[in-house]
Amino acid sequence: MSAFKICPAFVRNPMNRLVHGLFGPVLRRLGYERKARPFSDFISFKETLTAAKSAGLSVGEYIERKHATGTRSALDQTIDGLASLGLFNGPIERICEIGPGSGRYLERINARCRPRLYEIYETSQEWRNWLMENYGVISRTCDGRTLAQTASGSVDLVHAHKVFAGLPFLTTASYFREMARIVKDGGWVVFDIMTEPCLSGKNLEAWFNENPWDWAWSPHLTPRDYTVGIFADKGILLAGSFQVPLFPAITECMAFRKASSRSTSAASDAGGSAARFPQPGHQPIP
Repeated sequence: MSAFKICPAFVRNPMNRLVHGLFGPVLRRLGYERKARPFSDFISFKETLTAAKSAGLSVGEYIERKHATGTRSALDQTIDGLASLGLFNGPIERICEIGPGSGRYLERINARCRPRLYEIYETSQEWRNWLMENYGVISRTCDGRTLAQTASGSVDLVHAHKVFAGLPFLTTASYFREMARIVKDGGWVVFDIMTEPCLSGKNLEAWFNENPWDWAWSPHLTPRDYTVGIFADKGILLAGSFQVPLFPAITECMAFRKASSRSTSAASDAGGSAARFPQPGHQPIP
C-alpha cells in the first residue's frame, strides 16, 4: 500500500482515456482485458526509482512533484495540519505506519519525531525491502487487515496516508480496531478517509469528469460520524481534522488522541465523560 496508488498516469492522459473509452468495450467483448494493477502495488517500484534518478530527485520529492495539484502538496498540507494540532509537541518514541509505500510520509514523520522505533506494515515486498534498507525501519508481516505483530498499547503514533480511501469498508474498519488497540494512553491515531463532503457536490463531479469506470480501484466512503464514534467508544477522541488533496478531489485527514488512564479516571470521578482533548486548529468540515 502507498499514497497516490490511486492516481495512475494512464487515466490522467486524455488521449489514453479517449482510446480506452472507444475501444475498451470492444476489446472486452473479444476477451481482451487490460489487467489492473493491484491496489497494493499501484506505485511501480522500478519505474519510480528510475524516473526519480533521471530527474535528479529523491523518490519522495519526485512523486510529490509528479502528483502536485497546487502550490502545497498533500504531504506538506498533512504535516502542517498535524503540527497545528500539536502532534509534534511531545516525544514520539514508537511509531507504526500502515502502507508507507515509497516512504514519503515516513521520511517526513521520522525526521520530525526521531522515534526510537519505527515499524511498518507494507504489502509491496519491493517497497518494503527498500524502506528497511534506506530508513532502518522494522517491517512486520502484513496480512492486509490487522497489525497482529504489534503489542497492544505500545505505540505513540499509528498512522496511514492515502490508504483507506481505496480499501473496502470492512478492511478499513478492521484497521481502525487495530489502531485503537495498539496506541498507548496519550498516543495519536492519524489517517485520511473519504467522508461525506469528499464525495459530494463539486468533488463528486470531479470524479465523474475523470471517467473512472475502468480504474483498478474505486473510492470508498467512510462516514465521518461513524468514525468519530467508534474511536470515542474506545476513549480515543478527535483532536481535529482538515482536508487534503487526493486526485481528482480530496480526503479528510483526521487526528485522534487516546485519553490517558489518569485523565479518564479523573473525569469519571468528577461524574463526567472521558476527558476530551482541546482542538487547536480544528476546522469544521461543512
